[in-house]
Amino acid sequence: MGNPGWVINAIVIAGTAYLTFAMALAGWFGSLRKGEAVTLVPWQGTLSRSLWLNLALVGISLAFCAGVIYLLWIPIAIHLSDRTGRVFVTTGLVLFVGGALLVLWAQRVLGRIWGISTSREVKLLPDHRLMMTGPYSVVRHPMYLGWWIAALGLLLIYRTWILAALLILSILVFARRARLEEKTLAARFGEEWRSYVART
Repeated sequence: MGNPGWVINAIVIAGTAYLTFAMALAGWFGSLRKGEAVTLVPWQGTLSRSLWLNLALVGISLAFCAGVIYLLWIPIAIHLSDRTGRVFVTTGLVLFVGGALLVLWAQRVLGRIWGISTSREVKLLPDHRLMMTGPYSVVRHPMYLGWWIAALGLLLIYRTWILAALLILSILVFARRARLEEKTLAARFGEEWRSYVART
């Protein structure tokens, strides 16, 4: 009841593929290639990882995650009327598309200073500036918020345990990541950062 049709499935697959490959991987590897992002496997000292090693690690990680999602795609046993099911799917699609667009908007506003780094380290560019325009004028972490909204949308559309787990995991991981980023930004920008935090 309220199952997504092929059009909604196509939108979700295309949106997820775009966010994963076109934006995240291309943006991160571009910045890595230019020496502007940290490696996925930081070692002690100054040893660096090659682009090909990082590419292989990302590929293996994505394949592993896809396999886990496939194996654990277990529906949550809730019974909905046809009308309620359609409301869930429609609301989920709106949230998924809106969250994805927020992620893309925030990434576009960041431009060349955007890059993915590790869970242990935040690397700012030498000319890094505090972004306070676009979605950053309202919320400090619009990309994370966008991911959460999109993940909630997926959960409403498909209602599976793995998507519920991924939503909870993303909240925990991104919240930790946000604290690390805020600590780094506070150290770099001082009073400018404190003033920004007070109004967002």
